[in-house]
Amino acid sequence: MRTKLFLSFILIIFLALLSNVVFERLTLNDFDEFVRGTKEDQLYWVMASIEGSYTDGKWDMEHLSMALHWGLMLGFETYVEDTAGKQVLSSTEVLLSLNPNMFKRMLSILKLPTGKGEYVWYPLYVNGEEIGTLYARPLKRLGAIALKEDIFRKRGREFLFTSFLIAGGGAIFLSVLFTIYLSTPVRRLNAAAEKIASGDLSVRIPPLHRPFGRLYSTLRCHDEMDRLTDTFNYMAEALRREDALRKHLTSNVAHELRTPLAIIKVNLEAIEDGIITDTHTVINNINSEIQRLISLVEGIEDITRAEASFFRKGTQEEIDLREFIVTITSAMSQMMEEKGLFLKTEGPSVTVKTYPEKLHIILKNLLTNACKFTHSGGITVRWDRYRKEDGSAGFYITVEDSGRGITPGELSRIFERFYKGRDSGGRGLGLAIVKELTEVIGGRIDVESTPDIGSRFTVTF
Repeated sequence: MRTKLFLSFILIIFLALLSNVVFERLTLNDFDEFVRGTKEDQLYWVMASIEGSYTDGKWDMEHLSMALHWGLMLGFETYVEDTAGKQVLSSTEVLLSLNPNMFKRMLSILKLPTGKGEYVWYPLYVNGEEIGTLYARPLKRLGAIALKEDIFRKRGREFLFTSFLIAGGGAIFLSVLFTIYLSTPVRRLNAAAEKIASGDLSVRIPPLHRPFGRLYSTLRCHDEMDRLTDTFNYMAEALRREDALRKHLTSNVAHELRTPLAIIKVNLEAIEDGIITDTHTVINNINSEIQRLISLVEGIEDITRAEASFFRKGTQEEIDLREFIVTITSAMSQMMEEKGLFLKTEGPSVTVKTYPEKLHIILKNLLTNACKFTHSGGITVRWDRYRKEDGSAGFYITVEDSGRGITPGELSRIFERFYKGRDSGGRGLGLAIVKELTEVIGGRIDVESTPDIGSRFTVTF
């Protein structure tokens, strides 16, 4: 990729050089055409003056001399022939007739007496009748006009050359910069992908340390490469979780299935062998173990749904937090009433940006967990916005119950998958799912609990 990018910039430099050369040629050609056009206009003025010096079938030598003198001043060496081919007057003869001061002044402007190149002839007419021929060629200029023309040509070439150096040098600098800037993240992604392909699912791509990093973060220039890196890290984390889940589920399912299946088998064998004659007791034992199996399958379904929610990153949506929470608590109010518990909600109507599907699972699991371990009193759900000292803003949701609380020894393990506390009776998944989904959507969960008084779970985003 680096080579392709570098060659692309080299091609741009070559095109810039080609365009500069073409532009130089066109500019100087246009300037030369302008100079030639001006010379032709000046020569036509001289011709008109010469034709005006022919009156009544003869040449007015004084007028003709002035016309050729004017031609000299405009930078032309000239001479005039009549229709018989006889020279009437030349600019050299006019020079010899000038006074010394005039001659000296003209020497400072023109290289006299002869011009450069071949003569070009122009027919002269009066009233449609040819009266002679003008021969002219340019004199070499020595004064300011010629110097300015040369300076223009020289400066034009210098300007184009300088502009090419700036553009070319800038293109080379940018080619190196962009080659490094664009290829480095791709190379990091490629190296990380190779590690994942080799089985290392713990790989993560750290943020790229960019030049002018503070300005970059201030302007919040989160470009495509940053988003690609974030997506890659999310994918790597999803693969790691999936692999860990597979291993953990395999181990736990095998362990959880072994005991109830063994008990069912023993009871059935006991009936076959006639050891147990009380079939009602056996049926109750088997039914109890089947309920354990059903509970295990439900747990697997719960964690599968939670993992599916994790693997679907989703998009943030704006929701009314009060309306969202009231909808969830209303659906669970009947379960609370059956246990004789109250369910209270406290909080303002605020609009927040979040992931509704994941937040729904988080809040529902917290309420279910609180209801399970609360036997008197009730549950209160609170929410509001908050703003920290550094200016960052967010929102929080608190679920507080008056249940049996959590002992300090259990408090450090309640978010572990399949961990079941004292007399839990659950599957050990609810709070683990809450913690993982909370972290997935960029939040954190805190818990405060006092045995026999109650617990308070706070999720902050």
